[in-house]
Amino acid sequence: MPAPSLTPLPPEQAIRFLEAKGHRVGFAWQDVWEAEHAVSFTVAKMMQVDLLADVHASLVTALKEGQSFDQWRKGLEPMLQARGWWGQSVETDPLTGEEKAVQLGSPRRLRTIFDTNVRMAMAAGQWERIERLAPARPYLRYVAVKDDRTRPDHLAWNGTILPVGHAWWDTHSPPCGWGCRCTVQQLSVRDLERAGWTVTANPPPLDPRPWLNRRTGETVEVPAGVDPGFAYHKGKAARTASSARQLLEKMAELPPELAAEVADPPTLARQIQPEFARWVDTLDLARPRGDMRPVGTLSPPIVRWLADNKPELMPDSGALMVSDKGLSHLLRDAKKEAQRLLPADVKRLPTILAEPAAVYFDHLNPALLYVFDPPGRDGKLGKIVVRVNFATKTPNRASVRGNFVVTGGLVAPADIERDARYVRVDGKA
Repeated sequence: MPAPSLTPLPPEQAIRFLEAKGHRVGFAWQDVWEAEHAVSFTVAKMMQVDLLADVHASLVTALKEGQSFDQWRKGLEPMLQARGWWGQSVETDPLTGEEKAVQLGSPRRLRTIFDTNVRMAMAAGQWERIERLAPARPYLRYVAVKDDRTRPDHLAWNGTILPVGHAWWDTHSPPCGWGCRCTVQQLSVRDLERAGWTVTANPPPLDPRPWLNRRTGETVEVPAGVDPGFAYHKGKAARTASSARQLLEKMAELPPELAAEVADPPTLARQIQPEFARWVDTLDLARPRGDMRPVGTLSPPIVRWLADNKPELMPDSGALMVSDKGLSHLLRDAKKEAQRLLPADVKRLPTILAEPAAVYFDHLNPALLYVFDPPGRDGKLGKIVVRVNFATKTPNRASVRGNFVVTGGLVAPADIERDARYVRVDGKA
């Protein structure tokens, strides 16, 4: 497969997109999912953050200088070999603790890294221009490369013309898979008339199929013809995450009843999840400073239960918050291993809080317990402890009060279900 050709002039929007990414280590490609790639740079099985940062920087340089794949590889391959990230190796999977024989660096892997990251950056950069020109050029046309290496589904989509804001692009914005060379062409009404084209009356069917992410245990629907992990809008993803976090920050100022009613926790969680995971990767949890982020909202049943049963604990805000101090407690080494959450659990905090198996109130130590099923820990439940109207301090020592995640861990189901101190206030379990 030929490497993507770079334009002679530096693609400024693509460079900004790639430069803005944080670093996210992951043992398998499934560990960093879909829109997370909009805010996080990752290479499967590259577990050293400093090495990840160097590879990231090399790709930014490649975009700025218009390097070909061969030029980029010539500069990077000796460095990876010297630092031990090359060839076959036996590595420990941090999710399972198992030792596995894996492939680290290789010419084929480097080509995949270069091709995927350049095409994703180009697509995100192109979307900035598409949005800006949409009033004058309101249509997009799917363009596939017509040769024997293009997937049949992608060839079938060639020539599909739909409005810029059509939902089909949310799952079919190129690239739509590993090595996909498809692009989109932006068109005006006059462009359509000149070419004799018409807007597609019925977009190609999604034909979704279930796909199990064995790293998380989650089953997702993936449209036919789109590789798992590519069924998202590459251009919208980074902007959406930032906008969602700003919305949550505004909700922190609303009364809890109003915030709970207007929020859509699962949707907000999907939007902020990638940026939150990236933020966690940047923290030094051994030396927390008091940095904090919104991670969700209280549900209407929880707010109603508190109003009816614990009016003295009625929250000032409907937002759920976490600080680096709380994250440090979640992962602290003082806990026994059998009771400790994994970093992967912590990075999923927005999703866990948005869709818990159940939420309990602890009458002995007044707090909310969000209970979830952690992947790979048979016989154990995960718990996230949220204290309502909890007082803490920001890095500049200013006092703040909110609904903060303070700790968590693993528990046996019977420890919650049979203890009278806990009463269920929300959820199915």
